[in-house]
Amino acid sequence: MRKAASGLLSRILSKSDEHQKSSRGDQPLLTAEDPMKNRAFTLIELLVVIAIIAILAAILFPVFAQAKVAAKKTSSLSNVKQLALANVMYAGDSDDLFPDQNRDVNGFPWWTAGSENPCNVDGVDDTDTANGGGCKKGFMSSGAHQNWGRLIFPYVKSLALYETAAAKIGGNVPWSYSNWAGAGNASYAYNGVVLGKSNTQISDIAAVIVLQGKIGTGREALVQPTQWSNSFGDSSPACNGADINWMGNTFDRGDNYGFADGHAAYKKRTAVSFRNFGFSGNADHIVHKIDNNGSWSDVINTTSLTDPTPTSRNNWESWGGCDLSRL
Repeated sequence: MRKAASGLLSRILSKSDEHQKSSRGDQPLLTAEDPMKNRAFTLIELLVVIAIIAILAAILFPVFAQAKVAAKKTSSLSNVKQLALANVMYAGDSDDLFPDQNRDVNGFPWWTAGSENPCNVDGVDDTDTANGGGCKKGFMSSGAHQNWGRLIFPYVKSLALYETAAAKIGGNVPWSYSNWAGAGNASYAYNGVVLGKSNTQISDIAAVIVLQGKIGTGREALVQPTQWSNSFGDSSPACNGADINWMGNTFDRGDNYGFADGHAAYKKRTAVSFRNFGFSGNADHIVHKIDNNGSWSDVINTTSLTDPTPTSRNNWESWGGCDLSRL
């Protein structure tokens, strides 16, 4: 051990002596025989390094992008879960009735609450004139019609939970994103079929969607699908707006959905049926579905929604009976 230490110390001192001589010009640190003298990268070596970096970037950047999208999807799912549970808690304190929107004389719900122009339902003007109209505080404004977003807020307690990664809607339009303090903006839409209904009226509560994502975030507490008529002979309602291509399409042609029993799940659009939105399943209530070519067909309520491709049309016209007791 001592000999080894002594030998190592001798070599270090020898190197130190060589360095001192080199610094005085007595002897160069590198001799002519040293293969590393004046060694530099060749052009080939530099190109190889650059190619390796490019290959690694091509492999890793898509992975990073996918991880970012996955994180946003997970965050959105958590938000939908909280909103769905708030919806259940609201019903529990309201005689088992889900939130409702103001309705017109024909019973049609105000499906765009928050974008009223002017915004003065309560007699106090809250119109966002500088930004194209709509309510300054969006769906939270007292000047907006009664809506699901404002009604469940006491159970949500955070306006941030209404928003997800969906792009903020810009431009001077009444439904754009509101930057006013305390404004309600939403990345989700409520199922108009269940508005004001009792959860005891739903024959399969775990299957019925109450909330779905949409690809734009704006100041409206939007409602889709919606009831538009009592057109059937048995006076049951008819609804449309279930198959809209800018809803349920935030994440890879699918989205996060909140259900009437309070659970939430991610589903591809093609895994969601008209039945999930409360369209009736008895023989008298066939769904009248329009496809991406504009062609109509009569289908059963378990038929899936249209796969939303970049070129698909907005099939809001599809309609059918929506009696929640006949799923």
